[in-house]
Amino acid sequence: MKLSFFFFFLFFVSSVFSQSSDVAESTNSYVANATPTSISSNKIDESSIIKGTVIEESTGKPLPGVLISIVGTKLANLTDAEGKFSFRKMPAGKYNLQFSLFSFATKIISEVEVIDKEATILTVSLSELNGVLDEVVVKTVKAKTESVKSLLTMQKNSVRVSDGISAESIKRTPDKTASDVLKRISGASIQNNKFVIIRGLNDRYNTTYLNGAPLPSTEPDRKAFSFDIFPANMIDNLVIYKTASPDLPGEFAGGVVEITTKATPDKNFQTIAIGTGYNTITTGKNQLYSKDIKSALPSYFPDVASFQTLQNTKTETSIQQIASLAKTYQTDWNLDNKKFSPNTSFQYTLGRYFKFIGEESLGLLVSLSHNVTNNYNETNRRTYETPGALKENQLDQTYNEQKLSGAIVNLGLKINVNNSFSFKNLYSVNSESRIMYRNGSLSQESDPFYISSTNRLYINNKIYTGQLAGEHFLPVSKIKINWVSSFSNVSREVPSERRNAYVYTKYDDGSESTPTAFFSINSVGADYPGSIYTQENKEYIISTKVDISKKINFPKGFTTDLKIGGITQSRNRKFAARQLGYNPFNGTISGIQYGDSTFLTSIQTQTNSTIFNAANVGILGPKSSGLTLFDGTKGNDSYTAESNLDAEYLMIDNIFNKFRVVWGARLENYSQKLDSKYDNGDPVKVDVTQFDFLPSVNVIYSLTKKQNLRLSASKTLNRPEFRELAPFLFYDNATKMNTSGDPTLKITDIINADLRYEIFPGKAQLFSISAFYKDFTNPIEVIAKANNSNQYKNALSGTNYGIELEYRTLVSSIFSSENTKILNDLTLFTNLAIIRSKVDISNLVSSDKLEDTPLQGQSPYVFNAGLQYMNKELGWSFSANMNRIGNRIAIHGNQTQNDETYAYWEKSRTVLDFQLAKFFLKDKLEFRFNVQNALAQDLYIYQNNDLSGTKEIKGFNAFVNKVFTGDSQNKNGYNSKEDDIVSKTKFGPTLSLGVYYNF
Repeated sequence: MKLSFFFFFLFFVSSVFSQSSDVAESTNSYVANATPTSISSNKIDESSIIKGTVIEESTGKPLPGVLISIVGTKLANLTDAEGKFSFRKMPAGKYNLQFSLFSFATKIISEVEVIDKEATILTVSLSELNGVLDEVVVKTVKAKTESVKSLLTMQKNSVRVSDGISAESIKRTPDKTASDVLKRISGASIQNNKFVIIRGLNDRYNTTYLNGAPLPSTEPDRKAFSFDIFPANMIDNLVIYKTASPDLPGEFAGGVVEITTKATPDKNFQTIAIGTGYNTITTGKNQLYSKDIKSALPSYFPDVASFQTLQNTKTETSIQQIASLAKTYQTDWNLDNKKFSPNTSFQYTLGRYFKFIGEESLGLLVSLSHNVTNNYNETNRRTYETPGALKENQLDQTYNEQKLSGAIVNLGLKINVNNSFSFKNLYSVNSESRIMYRNGSLSQESDPFYISSTNRLYINNKIYTGQLAGEHFLPVSKIKINWVSSFSNVSREVPSERRNAYVYTKYDDGSESTPTAFFSINSVGADYPGSIYTQENKEYIISTKVDISKKINFPKGFTTDLKIGGITQSRNRKFAARQLGYNPFNGTISGIQYGDSTFLTSIQTQTNSTIFNAANVGILGPKSSGLTLFDGTKGNDSYTAESNLDAEYLMIDNIFNKFRVVWGARLENYSQKLDSKYDNGDPVKVDVTQFDFLPSVNVIYSLTKKQNLRLSASKTLNRPEFRELAPFLFYDNATKMNTSGDPTLKITDIINADLRYEIFPGKAQLFSISAFYKDFTNPIEVIAKANNSNQYKNALSGTNYGIELEYRTLVSSIFSSENTKILNDLTLFTNLAIIRSKVDISNLVSSDKLEDTPLQGQSPYVFNAGLQYMNKELGWSFSANMNRIGNRIAIHGNQTQNDETYAYWEKSRTVLDFQLAKFFLKDKLEFRFNVQNALAQDLYIYQNNDLSGTKEIKGFNAFVNKVFTGDSQNKNGYNSKEDDIVSKTKFGPTLSLGVYYNF
């Protein structure tokens, strides 16, 4: 669907408004009576309202055009395109509401209570009359009973297998970012505290949407969305769709993460929240910091091409020019000390509602937030010559300050009950200042070498996304039209990562040599002293999406919802990295050859505070020289890329008696281009176009009104990310790993199957058990190579399968004691995913035992559990949440002949969080006390040696291992007696206090 089609579509919608003007006018005649006129507006608060949603009982879909009247009054209203309605300025008291729609049974909701200055919210379900149109059916139910039942109906009738979490649940956790929230959802876990893994499939197999529009990757070095840049308090709900349907994107296997930001309000309000936090190993402790960590290269500095032209010319003028640049480019390499400040958080939210004539209204939501989080970590890093033979043993001390700021500005305009528009905007800035001090051995022989290095890193991530959307209902033809046009921009900048390193020797007698910075001529790199690395990644997405649906009724209770639509999407990325560094001044000036022989070696032993001062740069005297700058940027350090997607789909939703079948297909035409260079300067050109036919089917059988059996099957795919195609070699100073792409990567084809049984007992309770299976052709994996290098490669094939169990129940239901107040206020929830996977990498390695290893990032199990207590009368709430994942592969191994590199595994660990909250002043004031990561378990990365002679595991432990890992001996698990620890990171628990006030 081309963009021109969309503009034509907008013209069509505008013409529809005039076509249905008569309907709109009749609608407004109802709306005019939707506010009590017998009571003056200055006596009744604008926020005293009844509002809600009307849904269809058989599908859970919203019903537009429903007539709602308040019995005994002249007040009436119609539901809008999303099934929503409202009555404003209602006097306090109890009311009966009647809901009527042609071909549906009329329903009266009694005892709808309005409380002064509060909103009463209803969810009402209507059932069809199954062709008996002349039958008068009126059913009366109580408001509380109806809302509970209707919410259950919405859950039960979801088209897909999905799991999610609401803003209310998020509020009852100490979660600060979307990455924290995702850990609560069944089958989901978080890697590196920001990347989501769903059903054991790593971030590259998942897609993220915000308010119905796609989000670009936030990472320059992987296909991933960094969820730690998204403030949790701006989320209205977060849902993971785990099975495909034609109206979802075809590029996923784990899940589609749909984030919905807070909507525009229907009443005026203000809230303010402030908080502070204390980390046991950070707050108040010593912090290393750099005064000019944000400094970038000066504006007068030559670009890469100009600088390299100067250094390749090698004339006296060009050599002196570069030395002059090195003298004028002065930054502070010294590290200072201060104390870590407490964590802080702030949020202000403003909601405004403007009512015009009839149903015309405008809603405005503005939310600003700012969080500062400080962390100190210690990581012990090791490398090995062979299993058990330690080569390097170093300690990293990392001082980290993260600032996360976000702003939401949302506008919602309702023209009438059938037409509304929204404009949603999100801007988020996530900056990180990180100082790392590394000290430790480089060798283990007699008189071993040691390293003492420092790294100064500042990262600035900015993301803006805006969506202009419309919702329309044509009452004559009963057609619904939804559209959204979006623009997203992601910018990631590393203005200047500066690294310096000294080497010294520890002698057998206990003495040490003077730490020395060993410079090389015409060489720069991450491990060289005086290294300067810059990076800029800019990407944007423009997309337009249209959905059109119509319901068709057939005789004998058979109905069909027909939905068609499409999306056009364009992505563009520009990436550039630069590698500078200090070298000994070299070249011939006035007949004198400067180089190693003239270099003033005393410079090498100067400290960080003086070593790169201007006094140490250029020619220092007769036959004496110091330092200069060298640009070692390569052709593969930059690339440009673009992709275009045009997709159309047809989705048919059939309902007959207890069966519901949602089926159809999606057509996707995708093109991808990338331009870069190899190390040797040869061009890299990727230009791929592929057309895909992606069918899917979801079958739902209603065993009873509270039980479902679901079956789904689909074909999806996974495309290489720009970064995975680019030959750029990225060095991560924290892990000491290099990662490069592969321009020959292929698209992964995936076949999915799901089976799910679910029960909805009522009162927001749930029990479900799911089984899933996925088959991959050409899956993309990260393979470890020699010299701490990794590369993206296509494996031959892979499978991923498992089961998920989830339940959420009131404790009173367990003990059959519904009249016990404390048990009615207690909710217990648990979800467990047990997953098996294997990937055939025999095309990449020579070792037989590596042919069937787990997929990268796949945990054999993911477990979440929680307990929540909520007493509204006393104003107390308490929650405890636990998350645990099993051992998983971080990077695949490679064991070609004479090049043995074992896989890197991440050890399982448990995260436990608590929250205690108390309300005051009629729920206007709230205090929250949080404990995050209470257990503070260490994070281990290890290499699994699986040595012979290991004691056999028997009995109950063997049984547990078999169930949760698939291997009674748990050979992939961590064994402290035989496995090699690659890294061990220490964390501290965080205690925080927040105060929230609603105006």
